[in-house]
Amino acid sequence: MRNHESINISHSSPLISEQLDHFFEKFPAIKKQNSFAVAVSGGPDSMALLHALNVYAQSENKKIFCITVDHGLRDAAKKEAEDVAQWVAAQNTSYGNDLLNHVILKWDEKKQDAALMEAARQARYQLMADYCTAHNIQNIFVAHHQDDQAETFLIRLSKGSGLDGLACMDAVHPYNDTINIIRPFLNIPKQDLISYCQEHDVPFAQDPSNENEKYLRPRLRGSMNVLAQEGLSAKRLTTLTRRLRRARQALSDIADKEYNNVVMSINEQAVLLDFSQLKQLSEEIALRIIQKSVREFRQGSVYDVRMDRLEDLFESLWFETDNFKPRTLGGLIFALKDKNSALYISKEL
Repeated sequence: MRNHESINISHSSPLISEQLDHFFEKFPAIKKQNSFAVAVSGGPDSMALLHALNVYAQSENKKIFCITVDHGLRDAAKKEAEDVAQWVAAQNTSYGNDLLNHVILKWDEKKQDAALMEAARQARYQLMADYCTAHNIQNIFVAHHQDDQAETFLIRLSKGSGLDGLACMDAVHPYNDTINIIRPFLNIPKQDLISYCQEHDVPFAQDPSNENEKYLRPRLRGSMNVLAQEGLSAKRLTTLTRRLRRARQALSDIADKEYNNVVMSINEQAVLLDFSQLKQLSEEIALRIIQKSVREFRQGSVYDVRMDRLEDLFESLWFETDNFKPRTLGGLIFALKDKNSALYISKEL
């Protein structure tokens, strides 16, 4: 780990601490928890988050479980994890308590070159979730920031995502039924987190894979300066994602309300929707109702059904109703019943 003392410090401490305070005021249920987990790689983003959370925890007498995952992908990763452990021990000594805890989790599965970064990400979250479940921890803080949000937007835009995908990351996102992923710094630029570490003498490491153009994120990161010159700054893109999240929430609320009105019957194997009533709704709301029905029967699946495939099925239902034949998608059967007045969605036998 190291600091870069030569870079000018932007005196970002008030911004960082105020953002954290604002987050806890906005989400009082999270604030009431007596313990949190925080994902720490040893980089400047996560070390800034860990330091700020530790200051908060000390003032509120809360426990922080610092989790470092060693993916076994770089020789230096083990040393970086051990450096984090030493820093945590020094903090406990300084404060004279043991409110800050540290654990190193290892990803020991066989690695495949294909989609390696995505596989590592999934493994990291699963390992942390398993640890938190075992220790009755409900919230995992991660250090995603404004630059990460902008990159996520560009990645999803390049893959043809719709409104929901382009809304990107939420400040609070349920990982499963009991654990939330918490991102309090989505409006803070990465440089402010680096400056925070420098100002508070918090050591950090640099992961060379963040600069490796073999991966998509570093390639997009390299284009951000050009985009910013044309007005597409990380701040502006993050503002756009916030507006899209508002729109997504409004549409979801309407779809949830209408869902209850069009469901004729439902059990563990199938749902019957009033298709004639569904056809009275806007296409977007009707599509979301069908998507919600699909998700109900695919709980536990790693991925949603691809939107382009769901849209293709929906358009056949919507515009070619009289000629629609039973189809399968995502392990489910879709069929029109009772002279096309009801849509039957069931699990495949």
